[in-house]
Amino acid sequence: MQFRALAGLPRNARNAILMEPLWGVFGVVVLYYAPLYMSSVGLSNTQIGLLGSMSLALSFLFQAMAAPITNRVGRKRTTLIGDLVSWTLPMFVWAFAHSFTAFALAAVLAASGRIVSVSWSLLLIEDVEEWQRARVFGIINLIVTVCGLLTPLVGLVIAQHGITATMRGFYLLGGVGMTVMFLWRNAITEETRSGVAAMAQHRELGLGQSVRHALGMVAGMRGHPGLMGVTAFYLLTVFLEQLSLFQILFLGQTLGFSAQTLSFVPFVAASVTLLLYGVALPRLSRLPLGRTLVVVRALGLIGAVALLLVPAGHTAAMLAVVGLLGGVTFLTLTYRDAALFARLPQDGTADLYSAVQTLTLLCAIPAAGLAGAIFTASPRGLFMLIAALCAALFLLAVWLAERERRTQAQAG
Repeated sequence: MQFRALAGLPRNARNAILMEPLWGVFGVVVLYYAPLYMSSVGLSNTQIGLLGSMSLALSFLFQAMAAPITNRVGRKRTTLIGDLVSWTLPMFVWAFAHSFTAFALAAVLAASGRIVSVSWSLLLIEDVEEWQRARVFGIINLIVTVCGLLTPLVGLVIAQHGITATMRGFYLLGGVGMTVMFLWRNAITEETRSGVAAMAQHRELGLGQSVRHALGMVAGMRGHPGLMGVTAFYLLTVFLEQLSLFQILFLGQTLGFSAQTLSFVPFVAASVTLLLYGVALPRLSRLPLGRTLVVVRALGLIGAVALLLVPAGHTAAMLAVVGLLGGVTFLTLTYRDAALFARLPQDGTADLYSAVQTLTLLCAIPAAGLAGAIFTASPRGLFMLIAALCAALFLLAVWLAERERRTQAQAG
């Protein structure tokens, strides 16, 4: 029996959604605790920030190759090979890492995942009709968030065995579990229609010609109405995501919450997300995408300011604020991605999507390093900057909504 939420979806979207929990069970936990884990084995805040910027710089290089590789090799095969390199191998490196050098090696491997970010997104969404895409992204983001319900259980293990031993074991389990998931998903998905056409088109081209073709598509970005504005919105959200990587250290080191208390943060965020998915998402889906982004980013600005007002050690206030921020993240990712794909044409989707990712990474490279330096000097200063950028993102959402309204009025 098919789940009602998956009814009517094409094969790839349906099966990718069914497989996603097997990634989320491990991925959400290890990403959430990564800063604490690195700190526990002796890395400084500056080194953690440097790793983040290094990862983004490497990601930029891999992103430049994403569209040509995805078009030549295919969405399905690129996703399988890329996931094994960018997730399976780093998980085992992280499990045994003791030094900055080891984490840097893992960062190199993980950065190659930028290629997969293109191929997997296209494998997931290309055969889905436009009106269903927000629904698909919503389900995927919901699954990832709900996997945060496991973090309190991991927090109990951390309280007994410590962050280092617990995470080493979890990385090992994740390396095995993710490998099984990647192979299984590959067996039950198929190449998309656009992917088959792209492979046929690029089969006769050399790699250099494929790159030049991709650059030609990038040069034509301005010719697609609304794409540059949505790209700016996408870029700023990713920049904020990188700055916010220090949130767990802010809550632990600055506000004094224990690792076990912090294990409830993803749990609360997942609970809020479930509520939003069941109550808010159906209502927001009736609004134009621009107005939806305005509502979501208004909530994001409120949450960013509220985080600065949380009293040290006040658990209830902290969980309420991070619950709000978690819900805002879910809604932002869902409608941001839907808005972007709505602006991408059928022809050259891989090239243009990769172009957006490349531009985003180029601008986001200094974010993590900047965050590490600011956090070291003034933890609250970093989160004041985040609040200011949330205000800018809200204003950008207002501009996008007004532009969308004018375009619809002219079309009518």
